[in-house]
Amino acid sequence: MRKISLVLASLVCIASADFLSLSAGVGLEQQDIDGYVKIKNTINYFDNSSAERDGNVNTGNFGLKDKTNPYLWAKFIYPIPILPNIKVQYTKYHSTGHSNYIAGNVEIFGDVSIPTAITNADTKMDINSYDLTLFYEFKPIFADIEFGFGIDYWKGHTKIYGTEKATGKTKTWVDDDWSVILPYLYGSVESMELFGFSVLGNIKWAKLGDNHHYDYVGAIKYTIDIFGPINPFIKVGYRYKEAYGVDGDNETKLKYTGIFAEVGAKF
Repeated sequence: MRKISLVLASLVCIASADFLSLSAGVGLEQQDIDGYVKIKNTINYFDNSSAERDGNVNTGNFGLKDKTNPYLWAKFIYPIPILPNIKVQYTKYHSTGHSNYIAGNVEIFGDVSIPTAITNADTKMDINSYDLTLFYEFKPIFADIEFGFGIDYWKGHTKIYGTEKATGKTKTWVDDDWSVILPYLYGSVESMELFGFSVLGNIKWAKLGDNHHYDYVGAIKYTIDIFGPINPFIKVGYRYKEAYGVDGDNETKLKYTGIFAEVGAKF
């Protein structure tokens, strides 16, 4: 009897999953940048102006400022139990700034070399994030639950223009592309609706040795009940994303945090 009950419960979860649906959203995300690049006792912070003034030649700052940038996503759920469902997301990370001092001889994610100490520097960093998640869904009465895995591919570009401390020569010292692949395990839970409101959270997580990737989202969602097959929604929440990588003696820790606001629809 117990086995029959478990089977019936499983069937209820599977039967209540979406048969066929397409969801999509677009939003703006506040991106407060933090972190550093480091090799041995030499370190450059991404945004820590006090590091420029401490007088230590081994400590510098890129001076990158917090920005608000767009993102968009689409999710497709279909009725083939063996094959995972698909979610894709594009996020733009863009930041510019100015630094009085950048320490030399360090690398960003092992790809972009800062060859010399630079003063009076204009800095820019762009990242195009292409995120693919493969997941399974089931829907018990109280929640919509997803679990799976994915890859977030970062295609970045860093530019630094300034004056070499040793010679006084002014030019573009860094103008390089770089890339990072961030794999992860994925989990998401969205509560059942109450007067149109639901609470949701998702986690993307990976750790291998000293390298790790964390991406946490918490949000409140309001679904607008209108007649027809389209269910528009509004979502506001908070995101924490951190990537840490070690390449030889080089360490890079890059973190973005902030609130976001989104509009979307489920078809």
